[in-house]
Amino acid sequence: MPEETGTGSADARTTAEIVLLDRRKTVIGRLRFRVCRACRTGRILEIWVLDTWQRQGLGRDLIHSLLVHLPGLRWSTTPQTRLGRAFFIAMAEETSVPFPPLGPLCTHLEGRFTRVWRGVMSRWRPASADSETRLP
Repeated sequence: MPEETGTGSADARTTAEIVLLDRRKTVIGRLRFRVCRACRTGRILEIWVLDTWQRQGLGRDLIHSLLVHLPGLRWSTTPQTRLGRAFFIAMAEETSVPFPPLGPLCTHLEGRFTRVWRGVMSRWRPASADSETRLP
């Protein structure tokens, strides 16, 4: 029976994870996520199960464990493969919790690049039609 290890202190800037270990303490599965407690939202960044352990319900167990440890949050996921989409659709039906493959449900969960880009774009103003552009 695989062993589950902690969820850590998840917050918007920290990636937390639930890790599955086999009897030899080898990592056989992992669910990485971020949580914004202020907005009551979470974002699943990655779910992975070692090939030889797939099709045994371990991905399902990871999702259920996440929902038990962090109840009542709204969740989103990163874009997925076709199989990933099918998995999250099945999990949404089973748990009644939607897992849309959208961007984060709050700005606190955006990655560093997105936050920097938004900051740059919020300060950028296009030149007005009246102004002249002079080249050196």
